[in-house]
Amino acid sequence: MGQDSSTKDNAARPKLVRVAVIGGAAVVTVLVVIVAFVIGSDDSGSGGGVATPVARPDDTTPVAAVWAVPKVFLGEWKGVASDGRAAHDIVLTIKSGKNAEEVATSSDTDESSGNRCDRIGRMVSGTETELVFAGRLTGGIDCELGISTVELRPDGTVTYRAGQGGAIIGTLRKS
Repeated sequence: MGQDSSTKDNAARPKLVRVAVIGGAAVVTVLVVIVAFVIGSDDSGSGGGVATPVARPDDTTPVAAVWAVPKVFLGEWKGVASDGRAAHDIVLTIKSGKNAEEVATSSDTDESSGNRCDRIGRMVSGTETELVFAGRLTGGIDCELGISTVELRPDGTVTYRAGQGGAIIGTLRKS
């Protein structure tokens, strides 16, 4: 009988372990959700007081974690950027859209050679103050592909970086 009891205990053990693991995972999940809600909803900066929900901009869909282009970026931006050798006239137009969509067009004209490169930018990431685009060439000779970034500055201009490692950098103003 001792052997039968031992066999039954061994057969029940995997079920008990499975129940314990599932129960533990459920408890951890609930705790993570509660902590995330409390941290995400406390906008007082003090860490105390009553938690209140943080308002998201109207042009986002946070449920799917897909951010739309913030309204402040929409429109045409112009300025001069430099790669350390030559100045480049930049015209960047950003339209409404979301991650993974082609939302930007840009032209980059090298002032010394006159060479113009035209690109379409697909948004690869975005926040309320910074957009990152992966460029696709649509025209030009001796043009580089790469990532371009625009970062909103307090004065309403954007810092523009483009090319390999952000080699071209400048300030653009909304026109």
